[in-house]
Amino acid sequence: MQIPDPIAPYVGLIRVALWCLLAGGLFVTGCNHGEDTQAAKSQKAINKAEGQRDAALAAAAENLRAANACGLLLEDVNRHTQAAIDEAARQKAAANAAADRAQAAAVESQRRASAAEKALQAAKSQPLCRSQLEVSLCDSIPLL
Repeated sequence: MQIPDPIAPYVGLIRVALWCLLAGGLFVTGCNHGEDTQAAKSQKAINKAEGQRDAALAAAAENLRAANACGLLLEDVNRHTQAAIDEAARQKAAANAAADRAQAAAVESQRRASAAEKALQAAKSQPLCRSQLEVSLCDSIPLL
């Protein structure tokens, strides 16, 4: 009969425990490797998104600069337009005043012409004036 080794029944358990320990270590290492890989992919995605964000910010800044420049140009155009409108209104008022003066002058001329016509008719009705009006003057002097 053989004397049983006191550790022999536990050798199988120790082997199973070592295999479990090895499998657990490999599992943890694999998980860490997967996390590192995922972290690297995530970092690449973050870097790409930050690059796109920076490009969008630069484009937005350029668009804002262009919009501000357009705004300044529009203000300048508005200022020139308002000046032209004001000048046109001033010239229209001046033209209206000139038209009113011309109208008044035409009325005055018409009044004077009517008065002259009446005076001429009155002069023709008097025999002495009529004989003087019938006198022929020099042909080179035009009658008005």
